Amino acid sequence: MVTFIFAAAIFLLFIWRVHRGFTNGIMQEIVNILSGVISLVCVVLIFFAVSSLTAKATSTLTVCIIGLVLLGIVFKLCNLIFQPLLALGNLSVIGGLNKLLGAVMGAAEALVLSYLLYRVLEYIGIYVL
Repeated sequence: MVTFIFAAAIFLLFIWRVHRGFTNGIMQEIVNILSGVISLVCVVLIFFAVSSLTAKATSTLTVCIIGLVLLGIVFKLCNLIFQPLLALGNLSVIGGLNKLLGAVMGAAEALVLSYLLYRVLEYIGIYVL
């Protein structure tokens, strides 16, 4: 029963990510992944900053603040780079290839998410295969 539920969840995840990738295109998918990674790193740096503030470790707090500022600059630079590329993806000649590669990128995302879900369930003690 657990295997069937896991397989159905993975199947729905693949359909959802491939459809979303086809709709967005590869450029938007790359931007979304980059935004997610930068957001995750920002959250980690904020947690480190708060914990170093409570431990009165000013050097760690300073490094976290500098890291957050640098991430903000990198994010702004990436935004400046990807804006023209996103506009370029709307051309009819490139649009079809952009959507096809977006679907492939969505399938790759679904594969990574499926693997992570499998590992988390295995760590918890729920064996699905």
